[in-house]
Amino acid sequence: MSEPVRRLALTPAGTERTRAFAEALSFAKGKHLLIPLRGHPDPDGIASALAQAHIASRLGVSKTTIAYTHELSHRENRALVKLLGLELRKIKSVKEVDPVDFIGLVDAHDIEPDLADVGTTEVLTIVDHHRANIPPKARCVDLRLDVGATATIFVEYLNELAPLTSESEDDRRIATALMHGLSTDTDDFTLARAVDFRAASQIAEVCDRDLLQDLSRHLIAPHAMDVIARSLSALVVKRSFATSGVGFVADAERDTIAQAADFLIRREDIDTVVVYGVVGERYIEGSLRTHSASVDPAAWLEQAFGVDEKGRPYGGGRRDKGGFRIPIGFLGRATDRASLWSLVEHAMRQALLKVVIGDEPVTGVMVAPPT
Repeated sequence: MSEPVRRLALTPAGTERTRAFAEALSFAKGKHLLIPLRGHPDPDGIASALAQAHIASRLGVSKTTIAYTHELSHRENRALVKLLGLELRKIKSVKEVDPVDFIGLVDAHDIEPDLADVGTTEVLTIVDHHRANIPPKARCVDLRLDVGATATIFVEYLNELAPLTSESEDDRRIATALMHGLSTDTDDFTLARAVDFRAASQIAEVCDRDLLQDLSRHLIAPHAMDVIARSLSALVVKRSFATSGVGFVADAERDTIAQAADFLIRREDIDTVVVYGVVGERYIEGSLRTHSASVDPAAWLEQAFGVDEKGRPYGGGRRDKGGFRIPIGFLGRATDRASLWSLVEHAMRQALLKVVIGDEPVTGVMVAPPT
């Protein structure tokens, strides 16, 4: 008989947080809990949602629905869902699922803005590791900036509330998803903290190693290669900073922008890079990567782009990476894509390079968008 996963030696604060999380979930006993993933779901968010659904079931929550609004656009994320047989629902409105009693947020501290009909549905729990500009509100808020992944927090919860065992297929799926989430959000553990390593050690013996290996294969799709090529053609370097606009990108392929940024940051004479494009004709989206100790991605992007009408920054991030999404509004109706891209390119270069070089003239090759 395999023993359940070994328990972490929790600090009093850790035990208190776990207790608060369990007490909050007790309000949903016999109720329906919706976990709406924010943005384009990534492995850390998917795994954390799966872990919360598991704990919720153990604590008497009658039904938990894990949902997302934006596409599973990265090959690795689609593989995670397919290989582990996960049940995720794509929704545009809360009304598309059975009457929802409560909402739980994982790997995010606010609800996806494109999710309609949220109304007055109470946010029961918030578990995240990203900085919040405005203090989030819920019955339980567990926001930790000292962990590399939200999955780390859920390993702690599981150890106290619903220990995993290798004898259960469902438990192996959860452990495998959490390990993959830990790995991807810490860049294969190169950015992991001690607590992340401890969490990984707790689930190592429960994981399905073969599945984990399949999930961890870093393949690059042909359309990602195309975007990387465009990013190289449009690259502008100022000092140790680089920026590149890749033109128009389909919504289902928006993660190729991040892949291009991951590629460009490997160039030896730069320490910070931003890659951006027009995604789905509706947004300017971009990814920042940095090796500089003086660049805080969240603060840097807010300095470049500011905040929306509700005071929320257009971008966010952590230690070495960040991302942003800016609506292009009525300009998205333009039929002349070349003219639209010219406007986007000019505005983006001015905003990004002004942070780096102040009022110096901005020059560089402007690449025409793909047709």
